[in-house]
Amino acid sequence: MTPPDSLAELLRRSPYHRLLELEMTRASAGEVVIRMPFREDLLAGDDAAGRYIHGGAIASLVDAAGDFAIIAAVGHDVPTIDLRIDYLRPAAPGALTATARAVRVGRSTAVADIEVVDEAGTPVAVGRGVFKA
Repeated sequence: MTPPDSLAELLRRSPYHRLLELEMTRASAGEVVIRMPFREDLLAGDDAAGRYIHGGAIASLVDAAGDFAIIAAVGHDVPTIDLRIDYLRPAAPGALTATARAVRVGRSTAVADIEVVDEAGTPVAVGRGVFKA
């Protein structure tokens, strides 16, 4: 397993993750928690009807969290093969937190399940990622 401090450092190395200001808040073998702080430019629109976080930003959080759960299990970077996201409700403006767990790590592929919650702890999306192990 990659040490938690190394995982946080690896997360910060990506320019895209820095753009989203992703923060590793917890890491253990096969499980990570990543927080995405809120910024106005993550909103889907400028009017009242668009005051929810864009699904693409949520998808990026799901992908990063799943990826790092597998990294925490196998100890090296892994590319995404497939990603599925179910949006459960619009995510109101505020920080989002993703908890990802490796559910299967095989010789060639690995699977992670991810849940994203808002600041109140309400689930806003769930996802499953398949990664090349």
